[in-house]
Parts: sequence; C-alpha cells; structure tokens
Amino acid sequence: MKRSAPLGLWIAISLLVLSPSANACSCAWNGPFLKVAPDAPLVVHGRVIRHHPEGPSPTMDVLLLETWKGAILDSGMVVQMGDGMYCRPASEGFPPGSEWILALNGPGSKPGSGLALSHCGEFWLRVENAEVIGSIDGSQSQIKRMPLEEIKAKFQYPRFREQFTGRIQAGKRFARPFGSRFEFILEPMPEGWEIRIREYGRDENLARLTPPLHGSPNPRDIAGWHLSGNPSACASREYLAEAGPENPRSFIFSPEVGKRIDWPSATRAVSVPEIEEIRRFGQGELSIDRFSLHPADNGCPGIEWMQFSVRLHGGY
Repeated sequence: MKRSAPLGLWIAISLLVLSPSANACSCAWNGPFLKVAPDAPLVVHGRVIRHHPEGPSPTMDVLLLETWKGAILDSGMVVQMGDGMYCRPASEGFPPGSEWILALNGPGSKPGSGLALSHCGEFWLRVENAEVIGSIDGSQSQIKRMPLEEIKAKFQYPRFREQFTGRIQAGKRFARPFGSRFEFILEPMPEGWEIRIREYGRDENLARLTPPLHGSPNPRDIAGWHLSGNPSACASREYLAEAGPENPRSFIFSPEVGKRIDWPSATRAVSVPEIEEIRRFGQGELSIDRFSLHPADNGCPGIEWMQFSVRLHGGY
C-alpha cells in the first residue's frame, strides 16, 4: 500500500510553485567591474534622483553626468531595478543623491525595451569624493577605492597586445581596428604612406608626436626614397637625409595627444616627460617585409606595393 506524502510537504511544494520567488533569478556572480562592465552596451556616471517602487517592477530615475561607453540622447534615465523576479539589485542600495558608475543592460539584466542593472557581477561602483568604491578588479568581497579618472582610463583603455600582417598597393588605404577604441591606418601619400593611429570618434593622429620631431625623416612616414639603393638621388627628400628611417619603424601613441598633450590651443612645445608619457601608453612597430619600387626621373621612386607586419601594445 502506497503512502501519501505528508500534508506539510504538499503545502511546501505548493508554496514554491505559486510564490513569485520561484521565478527569482539565481545567476552566479561573474566577476568584478573591470571584467564584466565591458560586456555592457552602456556605461555611465550618474546621480540617483528618486525611486519608483510602484508598478510591475521598481525603477529609479538617474541624472546622466557622463557617458563612458555607448550613447544616450537624454540627460535623464529610468533604470529597472530588482523585484525578486529578475537578476537586478534592489533600489534601496542606491539612495537618492548618491552617484554611481552603472554598466547597464549587461548579461542577466533582462532589460526588455528599457535599461536595467544586472546583479550577475559588479556592474556598479559607488562614487564618493572623486573616488570609486566596490569590487573593481578582485573578488566579490574585496572592496577597493580608486580615483575616478584612473578607473575611467583603465575601463576605456584596457591593456592590449596585437600583431598582424598586410599587403597594400600604391594609392590605397589600409585600416585595421585594435585594442578597444583604436584603428591602425596607412594613409596614402604621393610617394608612399603615413602611419596613423586614430581613436574612434576623433580625427587626431595619436602617433604624430613620435620622435624625432625635427631634423631627420620620421619613422611614421614611408616613402620610396627611404627604400631606394641611392637615397641621395632624390633631391626633394626630407632634410636631405642620407638614409630613411630604420626598418622596422617604431612609433608611439596615446589618447592624450590632442587632449591634454599638445592640444590645439597649447602655447608651449611638447616636453620630454610628455613624450615619455605617450611612450608608456602605447608603442608600435611596422616591419617592411617586401616591396616593389617604380622608377622616377627625379630620383624619388614611388612604392608600387608593400608587404608589412605590425606589432602594437599598450593601454593602462
């Protein structure tokens, strides 16, 4: 004879099935801010204005102070928060008036058609006195403090190390993305190419302060006479140099070029410490592996085609 389950057990099972918490999110904590926030499409610095606990799910109004990643048209945002049914933190932990770095719509947030904050990792850091506080790059329980500008730089420009090869024809442009925000470019010139490093959204050549700045050909420029067996035959060569730059071509770059270093209205020359700061951020090397020149009557040949390899490393 089969025994029926105890009445108390049936009641417990029924409560689990019927309770809203039965569908509550139980995702794992996937890591600290610098690990998980890059997966979020929108990262902002904002100030909490008010909470809205009513409605199908709680929300909070946030005043946008700065955008670190992505784009948003309005200065105000409505962020969906936790209600026991979704993988979101409770709004009580974000009091009105407090400031935060929020990585929105990250994995687990279930945003629907709006914006939401996930609790499946450290997708938020509190901002106090120009510092951020939270699990920045360690374990969930390892709370750290870091200057706001320092973590912004680390988030936007993480460390990278890349290499690739290419082939280019005369007059053609070569471009390849690298890092999280940059593009390596060979910009065509009449007799070759210029090496350029561009940050998305800016036209500045971040490599333009590569030494030497005066007195001899710059390694960023690749001209046919540099590769000629008789460079002095080219009367229009830069500085009447006896040889072009060494191969491989070494160059330096930084997103601070044109912003904090040698900005458009700067009234002084670039300093040696600034050049070293650029070098500490980013370095590159282009090796000319094979090429073909076409002769010219003026002794300044052009480059018909070039095979090359590039190495890039940097970041904060």
